[in-house]
Amino acid sequence: MKIISKYILKEMIGPFLIGFLLFTIIFLSDKMTELADLVINYGVDFLTTIRLFIYLMPAFLAITMPMGVLVGVMVSFNRLNSDNEIISMKLSGLNIRSVITPVLLASIVLSVFMIGWNNYVLAWGNTSFRNLVYNITRDHASMVIQKKVFISDFDKFVFYVEEKDDKTGFLNHIMIISQATENSPAYYISAATGYVFPDPREKTVYLRLDNGYLHQIDPKNEAVYSKIKFSNYNIILDLKNKLSGMISNEKSAREMSLKELGNEITRTFDKGINTNVLKVEYHKKMAIPFACLSFTLLGIALGISIKIKGTSLSFIISLGLILIYYFLLLAGEITGSNGTIAPWLAMWLPNIVTAVVGLIIMYLAVKEKVAI
Repeated sequence: MKIISKYILKEMIGPFLIGFLLFTIIFLSDKMTELADLVINYGVDFLTTIRLFIYLMPAFLAITMPMGVLVGVMVSFNRLNSDNEIISMKLSGLNIRSVITPVLLASIVLSVFMIGWNNYVLAWGNTSFRNLVYNITRDHASMVIQKKVFISDFDKFVFYVEEKDDKTGFLNHIMIISQATENSPAYYISAATGYVFPDPREKTVYLRLDNGYLHQIDPKNEAVYSKIKFSNYNIILDLKNKLSGMISNEKSAREMSLKELGNEITRTFDKGINTNVLKVEYHKKMAIPFACLSFTLLGIALGISIKIKGTSLSFIISLGLILIYYFLLLAGEITGSNGTIAPWLAMWLPNIVTAVVGLIIMYLAVKEKVAI
C-alpha cells in the first residue's frame, strides 16, 4: 500500500509544479510590468527590485497553490485512469478508497500549512512590500526634484523649481500645477520656499510649501477666480505607479494575522461600525487554503470519471474549474461585504460547492455508475 501511495503522490508532483508555476507566472506578469517601470523610469536598483518581487510572492502563492493542486490531482488521476491503471489496482484487490486516502490526507496537510502561510508569511510580505514602496517614494522624491526642470513624476502634479540647495534640500521659487480630478478642480500654486519631508508613521511623503498663493478658477463659473494666501501648505507626493497605491498609514486587513483581524473585528463592532468587510477577509484567510482540499476532491472525482488521452484537455478543464471557483469567490466577497450573505458563508460557499460536487461524482465513479 505504501508503494502505491508513493507512486500516486510522485505522479502528481510534475503536473502540480507545472500548473503552480504557470499560474504564478500569469498572476505575476501584470506586476512585473510595474516592477520594470520602477527600474526604468525611477532608477530603482536591481537588489531593491528583487526584494519587491520577493515580498509580492506570498500573495500570489496563496492563490496559485490550490490551482496547482487541482491541476496535479486531475492530470495524474486522469492519466492513471486513461492507462487503465485504476482498473488494474481494482483487479489486484486494492480498494479505490485506499488509493484516494493518502492524496486527501496530503491535501489536508497542505491546507493547514497554507493557513499558516496566509496568517504569517502573507501578512509579512504585504507589510514589507508597503514599507519598501514607501522608501522608494521617499528617496525618489528627494532625488527627482531638480532646479529649472519641469517634474511630472508624481501623480496629479507638475512641478517647477527655480533654485535648489543640494546640501539642505531646500527649494526656492516653486510653481505647481495640479491636474483636475473628479473631486477637485485644477489649481496653480506659487510658493517662495519649500522642502520634501517623509512621515514614516503615516507612510507618506510630503512637499512642504511656505509663503505662497493658491490660485483657482471655479469650474462651474470661469469668471470666478480665487487667490488664497498661505503660510504653509503640504502636498502628498505619490509616484505615478500602481504600486504606490499599496502605501497606507494603517495596517490593512490583508496585512493582519487572524488574531489581529479578530481583535479588529471586535473593536470595530464595539464602535458600531459594520464589520462585514473584515469578516470576509478573516474567513478568506482560511477558506482559500482549504480550496486545496476541495480541489483535490473534485480533481480525483473527475480524474477517475473521465478518460482523456494527453494532458492538454485535463489542463483546460482544470483552468475552467478554477475560473468558476474564483468567480464564486469574487461574488462571495461582494455579497459578503454588503451583507447579502453572511460573510462566513460567502467565503466558504465556493469550497462547499466544489467539495459537494466532487464527492457526488466520486461516489458515482466508485460505484461505477458514471464514466466518461
